[in-house]
Amino acid sequence: MVSTLIINSDPKQLRLAENGDITWQKDVTNPLPGEKVAVITKGESVVSPQIILEDNALTQAEANNGLAEYVQNWLNFYVREGLEPLFRLQDEALTAEPVKNIAQKLFDGLGILPREELQADIDQMDDDMRQSLRPKKLRFGPLLVYLPELKKPAAVRMQALLLTLWNDKSLPAQVPADGIVSFSIKDKDIDADYYRAIGYPVYGPRAMRVDMLDRVVCAVYDSAKDGKFMAQHQMAEWLGSNIEDLYLILEAMGHKKISEPTLKEDEGEKTIEASGVKSDDKEVTEAEATDKVQEQAKPDLAIFALKRGKASQKSAIGGAVHNKKKDLSGFSSKPKKKFKPKGKRSNEHKEPRERVYKAEAKTNPEDNPFAILGQLKVANKDD
Repeated sequence: MVSTLIINSDPKQLRLAENGDITWQKDVTNPLPGEKVAVITKGESVVSPQIILEDNALTQAEANNGLAEYVQNWLNFYVREGLEPLFRLQDEALTAEPVKNIAQKLFDGLGILPREELQADIDQMDDDMRQSLRPKKLRFGPLLVYLPELKKPAAVRMQALLLTLWNDKSLPAQVPADGIVSFSIKDKDIDADYYRAIGYPVYGPRAMRVDMLDRVVCAVYDSAKDGKFMAQHQMAEWLGSNIEDLYLILEAMGHKKISEPTLKEDEGEKTIEASGVKSDDKEVTEAEATDKVQEQAKPDLAIFALKRGKASQKSAIGGAVHNKKKDLSGFSSKPKKKFKPKGKRSNEHKEPRERVYKAEAKTNPEDNPFAILGQLKVANKDD
């Protein structure tokens, strides 16, 4: 039977299409999908979809040789392989209650959740519990806890397909372009929970890849001083957005804009002559020189009042959001020690040390008896 041929073939000959079809390609080197043998359907959980065999010539012998079981096992393996970092959270070695809770909640959330939903368990973890979670490669960001490894395009597509199926939506799933940093959601009716679950949380007018969003959030708290921070051009560059959208994103995070920058009339209009321009004693092109000046000439951006709360206090597992940096403003939170000039040490109580003089007689190497023996040996050889 042909169905026996499918069971004995290379697993790579079975393929899952974006529309949920499972196909079998007779020639493993052929990039075309092949003939449809099954379709996936909603299962008992998001990550356990089921299959329904097609009723065609390829599947007629299913009842006799276990084709349905074979295809179902293939699908189970395919999902686990595509979301392997997520399935690492199902570890029986995680026995401590707070750690088990965090792992299970993240597993149910497809590897990403707002930190506030896990904060109670995070606060209960001790050093040993934190150590047990490190091999899982979780990122405990100020706003979100997530698995960075799941942000690869193939994993994002798998998450999107499974979630769409679970939510009884039609396939193919809505998926951001591979590797895209962010995209506008203006005038779009979208499911924010869906996009967060596939690694693109929504803040303001954009959905942003979680790792880049996390970078911006950390930069906010790293640069904050006295409860305020200035928006930075690099934040917009990281998110692939304009400055206007950046402001809306920061406000959606809970930060409040308190002042706009004062721009000079000639701001951003500086130019430079390329002839004779050098950098570190090396000639630079006109384009490089112009880019350098434009970078330096970027205007200041708006100042925001920092949102207060757990995010401003903690970041990695129970740790501080930002590393302490050297204060370059001339002020320091640590009190300086008073300078006490050291006077000359008094020698009044010291007893005078007795000086010892040595005189050694000069010696002539030729008077050494060993030297004389050496001379006798040389003389005997000459004889």
